[in-house]
Amino acid sequence: MFGYVTAAKNQLGEEDYKTFCAYYCGLCRAMGRECSQLSRLGLSYDITFLALVLSSALGGEHEFAYRRCAAHPLKKRRSAVNDRAVDYAAAMGAMLTYRKLDDDRRDDRSLKAAAGLAALRRGYRRACGKYPQEEAMIRRQLEKLSALEEAGCGLIDETADAFAKILEHMFSPCFIDDDGARRALAWLGYNLGRWIYIMDAYNDMERDMEEGSYNPLLAGGKTPDFYRGGAAEEIELSLTFTLENIASAFELIELGENKRVIGKMIYTCLKQKQRAVLAGEDVSAEKGCFFGRTAYRGGTAMEE
Repeated sequence: MFGYVTAAKNQLGEEDYKTFCAYYCGLCRAMGRECSQLSRLGLSYDITFLALVLSSALGGEHEFAYRRCAAHPLKKRRSAVNDRAVDYAAAMGAMLTYRKLDDDRRDDRSLKAAAGLAALRRGYRRACGKYPQEEAMIRRQLEKLSALEEAGCGLIDETADAFAKILEHMFSPCFIDDDGARRALAWLGYNLGRWIYIMDAYNDMERDMEEGSYNPLLAGGKTPDFYRGGAAEEIELSLTFTLENIASAFELIELGENKRVIGKMIYTCLKQKQRAVLAGEDVSAEKGCFFGRTAYRGGTAMEE
């Protein structure tokens, strides 16, 4: 389900977009350093958002450096460095990518997923060694989600809850000392996970029906036309209510100088993505490997 959290320059403004780029580049480097170089294939805007939010919630001075990389060998790029939240997000990204590939391999017997698992195994094991409790939580919730899907669950609130609890835990790590901030971060993560899951299910209805794949909205014999028509308002209300919960949690967290860019992503970028999906625009090409129910597509280099 990568691809629903976005950061567009025309929506953020040049300075805030540059801030997001710095965390994106920092996360890419952290994935190579903390996990493995191939783990960087799981780089996404979604995990960058996690890094940005948690880094900002930690407070203190944010450290940046200008460095070249293989993707940008001619020009040095500003990159977040020496940041605990960025390193943590790198490990979470490696775990999520690997687990999604493993799910694809088991469900679809995908050779592409099997090859990806082999390539990413080293990084996954290193991430699990550093965060065993998070790995256990991710595995437990994905198993619960798989069981619901195998049973043909037609209650999207139930399947979305199983997925949302992954982000709830990820957004409230133990290194956030303030109890109030950690509770607000957990609520933000939970609702972001719920919003992403429902968005992905709605966006993929036609494809899932054509391929005979599970989709909680279609379980019980409903069709995409049902939701594109009379039930569209119900889906929109659910998504909008969830976005409002994200915004409410955001307002409770002290995020320092990065609060502006995070707020723009919530109030502008997420809303625009929701409008695009509900309008029936095809956003599948923008999606990557884990956040939702989509197949692995890998990361892309960010432009400035």
